[in-house]
Amino acid sequence: MPVIAVVGAQWGDEGKGKIVDLLAARAQVVARSQGGANAGHTIKRGGSRIILHLLPSGALSPDAQCLIGPGVVLDAGALLQELKELADLGISLKGRLTIDLRTHLVFPTHKLLEAQQETQLGNQKIGTTCRGIGPAYSDKAARRGVRLGDLLDKSRRLATCTALFDYHAALLEKIYHQPPLDRAPLLAEAEFWAEELASYAGDSVRKLREAVDRDQVVLLEGAQGTFLDLDLGTYPFVTSSHPTSGGPVVGIGLPPGKIDFVLGVLKAYCTRVGSGPFPTEMDDETAKLLRDRGAEYGATTGRPRRIGWLDLVAAKEAAQWNGVNGWALTKLDVLEKLPTLKVCSSYRIGDTILSGVPLTIQGWADAVPLYEELPGWEDGHEARDIDDLPDNARNYLAKIESYTGVPVHLISLGAGQEETILPRGELVQP
Repeated sequence: MPVIAVVGAQWGDEGKGKIVDLLAARAQVVARSQGGANAGHTIKRGGSRIILHLLPSGALSPDAQCLIGPGVVLDAGALLQELKELADLGISLKGRLTIDLRTHLVFPTHKLLEAQQETQLGNQKIGTTCRGIGPAYSDKAARRGVRLGDLLDKSRRLATCTALFDYHAALLEKIYHQPPLDRAPLLAEAEFWAEELASYAGDSVRKLREAVDRDQVVLLEGAQGTFLDLDLGTYPFVTSSHPTSGGPVVGIGLPPGKIDFVLGVLKAYCTRVGSGPFPTEMDDETAKLLRDRGAEYGATTGRPRRIGWLDLVAAKEAAQWNGVNGWALTKLDVLEKLPTLKVCSSYRIGDTILSGVPLTIQGWADAVPLYEELPGWEDGHEARDIDDLPDNARNYLAKIESYTGVPVHLISLGAGQEETILPRGELVQP
């Protein structure tokens, strides 16, 4: 299976970082194709807890090439800070990281704009990370964005950056009534970025294609989750890119037929950060228990995550949209010691039982989850083989498989790599 796409099957925060880090030990290439510093992939190595926002999780595997595709929006300052933090741990990306010259940049003024937009929305705010992702993608779609190649081209840098800064300054001043901006520090920062990023710039699309042609093991690392997809998700409470398996197709130039296996990452329960519909949400002592046990606080923002029971309707839809071949089920250990568990097996709107997820935001708001109850289990987090799991835990897995029609290929019982069960053998062969 040379090319594996890892996608989140819920609302993000499914535990993709650990999964990619686990697989990256046997991969030659790990690629990011969408999103930006609004992603937060937490990886546990030994006694260290490392959070990556822009770098592919393969950064921690010394032999893996890391690619950032043109579908990403890059916060250069955040990336440089990430590179420094890894360097302090003795991890260098020199010669291993390629950022595509076509990648669009996130500037400080994008963040200022997003903060103002969220403030103006009041109670209807999206609940974004305010990392400037949405405004950067807006500028990209409006064809006024600045790409890495523009930044490195001395003949274009001043004109392109000035035009964007002046446009943002006019919006902030005239629309949001903010004080005038001083352009000079922003231009100086852009020049600094150009100097620091020059050695990492290149053609990530070509490098990915060459790796595929050589039958190397390639991991396509998704950020966010399926129901935050700009087209398919709970719009407008979504991200500004495509976290589905189609993301790498448009975000790093990979033909669809080259993806050999889609690994859907599914948390054993559901979480969501920010605003928007969340049918199985619960706000009780069980939610608090799962939040604390699962350390459900945003890796990027630190915000407490909303907690819900496992939504099988959404999981099945995500499997069909993404063409999921197998599940990586995470945080099964967090459900231990609950006397009973609930799983959502259908929605009801009025007198109508839905066969899939709602198509409109009002439909999502009106959807009432209908649950099945399953017995819980006492222990199992120390299991390292599928047969060592308690019967009720294995029944929970069987329910997921039978409802979604997708087999479970990986079970995570903790943040460490060793806390993993591979019931169907290695995804990436030694």
